[in-house]
This record gives sequence, structure tokens and C-alpha cells, in this order.
Amino acid sequence: MTDNPHVFFLDDDAFKEVRPGFRRRIFNGDNVSLCFWRIKGGVAPTPYDGHPDNEQFGLILAGKLDFRIGSDERVVLGPGDVYYAPRNLPHGDSRFIGDPERGDEVWIMDIFSPVREEYRNG
Repeated sequence: MTDNPHVFFLDDDAFKEVRPGFRRRIFNGDNVSLCFWRIKGGVAPTPYDGHPDNEQFGLILAGKLDFRIGSDERVVLGPGDVYYAPRNLPHGDSRFIGDPERGDEVWIMDIFSPVREEYRNG
């Protein structure tokens, strides 16, 4: 461990449950927000909407994300796959397929630019 304010470690206790089955940890820079999601497999669906003030990249780290982005067509993404949602592009209606090696969770890293104001305080 280190006291360096620019380094963060995987810390299970640092994740906050924001609704049943959804835990997240937020990091903010000057111009970007990073949200590390740990979502229980089987929870669904999420809203299908866009962000008027932010563009978003999502990287699937574990498990699978079955969702819609910009159309009615469903897409299934797995570890290493990335999605991009420009401002206002509808995305969501998500279903989560957990990874048994990660406690039946789906791990997703979302990156937002600029900083999501509602994420400023974690």
C-alpha cells in the first residue's frame, strides 16, 4: 500500500451499493470521471437513455453485458470489449451475465468526459 494520492488499489470496502445488485467506485480527475461498476449477474433491466452532458466509454472487465446502444438491436459484450456512447445516444436496457470467477458479478469500467457532476462526491 502507499499514501500516494495518484494510486488506487482494488478495495472491496471502497465500493458503495447504489441500488440492489449495483456497487460502484468513482474516481474524478479535472476533466474525466471513471466509474468502476460491480453488478450482480441477473439484475435487469436498466433505463434506456443518454447523457446530455457527457460522452461515455465502457470497458467490460468481467462477465457479459447484454444491452442496446443507439438502436433496438441487442449486443452482447464480454471481457475486453468496449462501447462508446456520444452525448445523448440512448443506451442501456441492460442485462448482466455474471462471471462465476468474480462472485457472479459483471465488472464494467465507465469513463465519462467531462466529469459527471453527480459523481463529484462519489
